[in-house]
Amino acid sequence: MADPCRMILDVDTGIDDALAIHHAVRRPDIRLEALTTVYGNTDVAIATDNTLKVLELLGRPDIPVAKGVGRSLLKPFKREVDRIHGSNGLGDVELPAPAGRPVDEHAMDLIIRLVKQAPGEITICGVGPLTNLALALTKAPEIATLARKIVIIGSTLFCPGILGAKSPMVDANINNDPEAARIVLNAGADLVLVGMDVTRQALLTDDDRREIASKGDAAAKTLMKITEFYAAAYKQRQPHFGGCPLSDPLAVAVCADPSLVTTERMFADVELHGELSRGQVIPDRRHISQHLFNADVAIDVDAKRFVSSFVRLMVG
Repeated sequence: MADPCRMILDVDTGIDDALAIHHAVRRPDIRLEALTTVYGNTDVAIATDNTLKVLELLGRPDIPVAKGVGRSLLKPFKREVDRIHGSNGLGDVELPAPAGRPVDEHAMDLIIRLVKQAPGEITICGVGPLTNLALALTKAPEIATLARKIVIIGSTLFCPGILGAKSPMVDANINNDPEAARIVLNAGADLVLVGMDVTRQALLTDDDRREIASKGDAAAKTLMKITEFYAAAYKQRQPHFGGCPLSDPLAVAVCADPSLVTTERMFADVELHGELSRGQVIPDRRHISQHLFNADVAIDVDAKRFVSSFVRLMVG
């Protein structure tokens, strides 16, 4: 068996992040080295607390958690998605207060330290706004090529963006901090973007949730209770989906099994100034631009295989 994927998971722990943490902890082909936290689905203090709670629910309080930034590079953070993740970020399900505490190290410094300690071995998976990663890459640009890979939930090239945003073709994570996203995309890392084009195909259905709730262990049952809020929000706002997207778990899975997605190599950058396009990932797929290509962008996913493996892991 190949060596497991050594991962730093950067989270803004709401509901899909909690599922991603479970996926990273339970997959035998992943070794979760640390979690770093950022604002996004909720504020960074709640995201950090939720991360510790989920790790304790999973029986893995030994995994270090480092608290990161609480706002974007340019703007204060404003909570706007309680309707998706609940007032506490976990679907208003109250988990026991965590016994553990975050480590006494900023998220960006933990990222830098772990990548430098194991050059070529650490995959960074970013499933929230990219501010922590941008700060780490700005402080220590050399980690861009020392990291094994950076896999990001971000972009949308072929489907509409998030509801409520002024820009019609933006995803939530890059929309939260376009400047940070531009820094990360142009840092020179081995970069994979997993965007809304593919995550909206990888759906957890009501039947899937019922199967996990009936067959899974106590942690899985609790996570499905939390996910009820998330599923209900998608039923109300995107009833044509037929389920809730497993965005963050998919990014985690792609770190260990890149074959889950079909990618296209291209130059991807982030628009910062357009009245209707700020935060949009702009692709340049032209042959004459090949010397600029900087990212493998997911354009399709083996959704059936991924969702089946996700459910199987949750059931145990």
